[in-house]
Amino acid sequence: MQHFIITGHDAPRTDGLDTIFCPCLVGLTETQADLAFVMPRMDHNRVLRETPGHGRWAGVLASDPFGTEAAFHAALRAAGYRGVTNWPSSILLEGTTRQSMSTIPATPEFEYGYLARAAQAGFETMAFFVSLDQARQSLDAGLKRLVLHPGLHDAPDLAREGIYRAALQSIVDAIRREKPQTEILAYTSALHDDQLGLHRLKVDGFVHLEVAPT
Repeated sequence: MQHFIITGHDAPRTDGLDTIFCPCLVGLTETQADLAFVMPRMDHNRVLRETPGHGRWAGVLASDPFGTEAAFHAALRAAGYRGVTNWPSSILLEGTTRQSMSTIPATPEFEYGYLARAAQAGFETMAFFVSLDQARQSLDAGLKRLVLHPGLHDAPDLAREGIYRAALQSIVDAIRREKPQTEILAYTSALHDDQLGLHRLKVDGFVHLEVAPT
């Protein structure tokens, strides 16, 4: 079972857990963290470039228009990062917001292509997704380790909690039937575990949000 922590806290860990450093999460609650993409509060990728990687992963804003991918990859490598993932991400954008953001471009397809190019540059990758269609897009891009996000939701009652979790598990099971070698993790947090019981999902591991100190 794989375990990753995703956090905006930049200090090295002493517990040995793999960490995804995502600077825009600083000061956000578990609920706000799901909206990290549409709450730009800092030069996200610049913070990554200027913070030692400690051998960990970088949560990359793929749609950042500044600089070139090659230069950014070189900076991440020099800083000591070994992997990249698409969080903050556009996977949760819907409707007119998604349409308007697509011109940036800020779409799941663009992010998966970005991760595929990062893999070609020598980085490990993880692709966040929220639907079976997005999972297929990431697999078509050649990505092999995926992270299921539960999406935005209201706190369900006990009866609907099991139904919601079963729907998420059905996405995982469908991917495994289509691409058995795919590694599938689930994004969760203390709040998600409490309200949805995501820790009960049958997956290969978890990416657990750690609320960073302000």
